[in-house]
Amino acid sequence: MAIPLAGGLARARYRVHQFTRGLRPHLAPGEIAEAREVLSEAEFRLFMGAQARDRRHSVDLYRLLLSAGASRPMLVAALVHDVGKGDIATWHRVAFVILGPLNGVLAAPSGPRWRRALWRLRHHARLGAEMLRRAGSSARVVEIVERHTDARVEDAEIEAFIRADDSV
Repeated sequence: MAIPLAGGLARARYRVHQFTRGLRPHLAPGEIAEAREVLSEAEFRLFMGAQARDRRHSVDLYRLLLSAGASRPMLVAALVHDVGKGDIATWHRVAFVILGPLNGVLAAPSGPRWRRALWRLRHHARLGAEMLRRAGSSARVVEIVERHTDARVEDAEIEAFIRADDSV
């Protein structure tokens, strides 16, 4: 299947922006305090346990959704939607994007670190949802996180979440 040039260029531009933004993932103290106000104590621990680049992305998504008047579950999900990724090196993230469909063959829950990293990236939505379920998050937050990487969703709120996530 051919990717339209405009779509392919737009996606490439997004990935370059995402990568360069992740090179300086600092959060200001006020941003951390704001996340603490929105999240439960257990959710906040998961948020703070995520890698700095994932926290930066999550706060950026939170701010976008907040400005759009999103529901509280969407705002909470924005801050914790990538907690299932765990400790992933930058080169693992780059490899995941470049390898695309091959991740299904190469990713594994055990074995060398790079294969486990690809597996976590591939399954981070489900892994994060499980973590949030154990942390006592609301069913709606868990559902949004679990489905935020789905290709087909028939839920307008989750579709809006996915579009926003893909834009920051």
